[in-house]
Amino acid sequence: MTVDTILTGKVVSPHGVYDRTSIAVKDGKIVSIGDKSTMPPAEEEVDYGDLLILPGAVDTHTHSLGTAEEGHWNSTSAAAAGGVTTINDHPLDLGGAPSSSDDIYTKAEKTAKEAIVDFSLLAAGLPEKMDNIIEVADKGVTGYKMLMHTTSGAHAYGMRAVDDGELYAMFERIAKVNQVGMVHAENEWVINYLVDKYTKEGKTYLAAHHETRPEFTEVVSVHTAIEFARALDMRLHIVHVSVPRSFDLIMQARAEGVKVTGETCPHYLISNEDHWKKVGSHFKINPPLRSEDSRQGLWKKIREGKIHMVSSDHAPHPGVEAPNVFDNPSGSPGIETMVPLVFHEGVHKGNIDLPTFAKLMSYNPAKLMGLYPQKGSIEVGCDADFAIIDDKKEWNIEAKNLRAQSGWSMFEGMNITGKVLATFVRGTKVYQEGEVIGEKGYGKWVKKTRNYDL
Repeated sequence: MTVDTILTGKVVSPHGVYDRTSIAVKDGKIVSIGDKSTMPPAEEEVDYGDLLILPGAVDTHTHSLGTAEEGHWNSTSAAAAGGVTTINDHPLDLGGAPSSSDDIYTKAEKTAKEAIVDFSLLAAGLPEKMDNIIEVADKGVTGYKMLMHTTSGAHAYGMRAVDDGELYAMFERIAKVNQVGMVHAENEWVINYLVDKYTKEGKTYLAAHHETRPEFTEVVSVHTAIEFARALDMRLHIVHVSVPRSFDLIMQARAEGVKVTGETCPHYLISNEDHWKKVGSHFKINPPLRSEDSRQGLWKKIREGKIHMVSSDHAPHPGVEAPNVFDNPSGSPGIETMVPLVFHEGVHKGNIDLPTFAKLMSYNPAKLMGLYPQKGSIEVGCDADFAIIDDKKEWNIEAKNLRAQSGWSMFEGMNITGKVLATFVRGTKVYQEGEVIGEKGYGKWVKKTRNYDL
């Protein structure tokens, strides 16, 4: 048998690190891993020397259609440049949140015409359309997104915060079809009360954003979602967790048999609530950046194995500098910088080892979404999705060089070590040293096949 490609380098998997190891690829799949001398003949051979060959990152949390400017060509180009080979696109879309089979198929068809990396789709959990939860369950979606807080722009997407009764009713249906409910956990009523109070008092300065969303507004919502999931034996995933205490609740519940996982994001691991002093309104995200103690606490949870994955929450809103902080949109571009930032702060600074990095960025996300073993690892039979990283390369983040259409980065000017040099999706190189070379429409819809317990 002659294979298409053999890649050789320092191979990183969730299970270990293997120096001078070769990977044989045929028809987009990994067919052999081992010493170069054991490899079959190949049409092409690429030796990356001491560079790292990692499984392509699987981003569980992207918003490609939240603005008219972005779209899947731009978001997946940014993904490719950042070593991300599969995105899980959330349903906060301009024009309406997809919740039915027709909605999902329409979005998949449109996305497939633009994407250059593979994608999966999350359905919207809408209280007005609860029957769609049952109807779309077996159509390949990775789960359902529900809002416990009406986050920035939600009404434009046809979504809103659900009350406890609505959340419980949707959880009932999700449990019935053994799917995953993904929840934005912030307390709608306390936040609205505080924002209204601050506005009436004229407190609309930048720091008012995190002052009106204190840590307990996340923690109490995480607790509520966990208890509902416990009562119904439902699979629950908490998105963009920003508070270490939330992970304490998650891990306690897991020890008691609740099927719950959580993700955090690079901005919570890199920056703290004082970041507005550097970047102005570009610091504004939901949930907000937290204290330095909480930032350090999240890294402690990662080192203890209590955080399951890192996602980008890529939401590239145009930069707005309204004098009233509450008038500025929330959300940050992040898919292109996610892998390098977590590598820099995690691996380069000695917070985590390489296999843990692969678990956080690839293996666990793929399992959560039911895409493993097709995605998420370097194993025989997996898709040949790789990120080639120079672990010694220093570079500066500059928005002018990034592909998100927002035109800014929360991390502008940051010097980091660790750069993605090339990205492969199903054996095809889609990014090479500063240039996106993948073809529009190469990306495929990857459907969920089963549940995995993390």
